[in-house]
Amino acid sequence: MVKMKKLFFGLVTLLLLISFSGCANKVHNYAISSDNMLALKTFSNSSEGIKIVKFTDSNKNEATLMCRLSTPVGTPKGETFASYIENAFTKELMVSDMYNENSTIIITANLNDIYGSTVLGNAYWKFDITVKSSNGNSYNVNTKYDYESSLLVYSACTEMQRSFVPAVQKLNGEIIKHPKFKNLIQ
Repeated sequence: MVKMKKLFFGLVTLLLLISFSGCANKVHNYAISSDNMLALKTFSNSSEGIKIVKFTDSNKNEATLMCRLSTPVGTPKGETFASYIENAFTKELMVSDMYNENSTIIITANLNDIYGSTVLGNAYWKFDITVKSSNGNSYNVNTKYDYESSLLVYSACTEMQRSFVPAVQKLNGEIIKHPKFKNLIQ
């Protein structure tokens, strides 16, 4: 009887460890958003193009966030989240023929905060970013991207990792569609 209890508790412990442990999750490479491209096309004739300069962050070059205190979720190449967002925004501009390395209009940004939540029923990515132009204009964007989570750590952290690209697509879209974006690129 004592051996059965030990075996039972051993199996339960093993199952809990397997269920509630995780491994490193890298977010996917950025994929261009067709909605963002269409929004950028509305500005393509009113601008000489845009040059992007290094995006910074207030979180000391953060490249990973912990998911449920067990699994780091990070960028695919180990770059900072600010660099990932900078590269994503640059890709959007390039595909929309709005990027110009020789432009006098220079855009930069500071990632003031990034937060990822995996709480069941309240999972989201949240960004707070300040976008600035060489012409002196700037504005702040706060965005939140909700997604489904799971009770199990592995599933929740996989969803957190998977949802990062659409969260950044939404962030870029809110930067582009912001009423003050036109002022940045003039």
